Amino acid sequence: MRHASRWLSIAAALAAVACGGGSGGSGGAAPPPPRTFQLRSPDLVVGAGQELASCWYFRTPNADDLVVRSFTSRLPAVAASVAMMLTPDDVQAPGTQSTGCAWAPASGPVPAYVGSSGTASFSFPPDDGSGKAVGLRIPAGQAGYLRVHWVNASDQPITAHVELDAEAWPAGTATTLASPYVSVAASFSIPASGSATAETTCDVPAGARFVALTTRTYKHSVATSIADGSTTLFESADWSAPGFARRDAAPFLAFASGRLTTRCDYLNTTASPVQPGDDPASDELCAAIGWYFPATRARLCYDGTLLP
Repeated sequence: MRHASRWLSIAAALAAVACGGGSGGSGGAAPPPPRTFQLRSPDLVVGAGQELASCWYFRTPNADDLVVRSFTSRLPAVAASVAMMLTPDDVQAPGTQSTGCAWAPASGPVPAYVGSSGTASFSFPPDDGSGKAVGLRIPAGQAGYLRVHWVNASDQPITAHVELDAEAWPAGTATTLASPYVSVAASFSIPASGSATAETTCDVPAGARFVALTTRTYKHSVATSIADGSTTLFESADWSAPGFARRDAAPFLAFASGRLTTRCDYLNTTASPVQPGDDPASDELCAAIGWYFPATRARLCYDGTLLP
């Protein structure tokens, strides 16, 4: 199947430009060109009043391994959120699109980036405290998929797509690698016309320092939080755009207790019970997401068990 996206070219070479000497000149080199790529999902028709999740599968177009310094997503109003999942192999053929796919299965993968409706950005700090830039490594031709949560509240079908840009640190930059850490609570039930709380506590990698923390839920959520013991590090009352707790310079976020507690409070106004699941129209989600360093791989904690 032909790939359904248009890729931006990768500018990977450094340009050295000598400025003129003499009485009015100065010496130096031009900054290297940015190393970027873009992911663009194919158009999807979201029916009137429809809420669903879709996944578009890709291979990143970068010819060289990159250490990403920032992500920027552009979502139409009909898209509530996007999550970029990186996978060891192709889950489906690159360029294909499916619906009803999982946000974070019990065995992974976990999101490397999450964004809300509109234009959103996420950047890594230029200094880890020792002079090295922090970034997320994306190997050449990395497999993955964009999972989009669509909500069309109008009475007309809407055709739309999402875009995600990645920009890497210049070649030769000294970097410390970061990776996502995700904790998912999956043992809860929200009764019909009732309330409930999902909570899970899990170990964090020893020595982990976090540059950002956030949560992800669906529409029944009224409050979320991430805590280090009795100390709350992040909280939000907006399920669709929860925001972040960020540290762009040392000292970074850390868990003195060595454990991270995720809490999600829900109010179900429907006549049916709600369970954890993959369908945002009828199910719920409770997840904490953090980006930590130093890291060599993503980590997933599922219902209190930190997976190897």
